[in-house]
Amino acid sequence: MKKSILIVEDDPIIADAMARLVEDNLDCSTATAGSVARAMALLDADADLGFGILDVELADGVSFPIAEELTHRHIPFIFVSGSDPRRVPADLAAAPFFRKPVFPDHFLKVVRPYV
Repeated sequence: MKKSILIVEDDPIIADAMARLVEDNLDCSTATAGSVARAMALLDADADLGFGILDVELADGVSFPIAEELTHRHIPFIFVSGSDPRRVPADLAAAPFFRKPVFPDHFLKVVRPYV
């Protein structure tokens, strides 16, 4: 069964581009969420979730509760954000952080080892 990647990004153009990049180049399916609430609902619904890609700033808050839940479930994730990486709480700071913009080749190089 394909591993599923959760993409949490509130800009629909960026979310769609990330999803297409993953689906076209990696053997994975994607689920996208533009808010904390939607991401948490997807976490509860997707038993095959194997990796997360999180923007920090979302329409309804920050993605740290999502990161905490992924950590609790032992699901690896990365932050891909234009936000300052120093905003990430200490207990989540070990997660890789990539500043936007991330170019497609670099994005795939970063994500591939996790899937």
